[in-house]
Amino acid sequence: MAVLQQRWKNLAVSVADAILTISMNRPKVNAMSAELLNDLEQAFDHASKDVTIKGVHLRSNFSSTFCAGLDLANMYDHCSKRQKPIIDKFLFETVARGVSAPFRCSKPVACSLEGHAIAGGLILALACDYIAVGTRKPFSVGVTEITVGVPFPTIPLEIVRHQLEPQLAHRIILDANLISIKDFPHSWDKSETPDDLSRKWLKMIMQRPLQGFQITKEKWWSNVTKLIGAESKREKEDFLEVITSNECVEAMKKMLKK
Repeated sequence: MAVLQQRWKNLAVSVADAILTISMNRPKVNAMSAELLNDLEQAFDHASKDVTIKGVHLRSNFSSTFCAGLDLANMYDHCSKRQKPIIDKFLFETVARGVSAPFRCSKPVACSLEGHAIAGGLILALACDYIAVGTRKPFSVGVTEITVGVPFPTIPLEIVRHQLEPQLAHRIILDANLISIKDFPHSWDKSETPDDLSRKWLKMIMQRPLQGFQITKEKWWSNVTKLIGAESKREKEDFLEVITSNECVEAMKKMLKK
């Protein structure tokens, strides 16, 4: 099985009962580097192509954090040096394809959310077909890009708008505050053992004919999928001007000092 033979730098992968488990494993908080995002895209692509894999379980190997979003230190470095071509490729290609990998996967994808899911980390969870929330310890979720002046890229923005109620999506994007999972107004299934819930859901879905699920999933996400790589040159230029501005760079610098 190709997915098991490949060496993964930022993931731990295993297969049992026709379920591919993808455990993010980039110390210390699964910050989204280009390498982690590329690994995620490749792992989900393997799942789509491998007929022996019937479902995918996404989780974190770290007990406190699911994923802390983009690697702010790397982003600050590129933005402070005004490296616009690098930023362009990373945000509009690598990030867009990495966070959308779960919904572009042709197999059912369940996510175990048992630690902080911040910015891109929450986007990644929302891109899954099912979310099981852990209740053993408190953690926070939210999208915080605007706190450092970073505009929301199209694909992450559309994932949030697509998966959450309009008022909630508006609140978490524009307020840009972290919210305790206990106060997060969404009806995800909850358990002290979210991995068990995720696998239970996958096994239920896997008992059904797959093709009907695949077609329905593709239609569900079609309006978002068609936007991948569709940003105009002007949209990108405006975005890059803002993210490399002195104001935005200083805000990132302050955040890194906290």
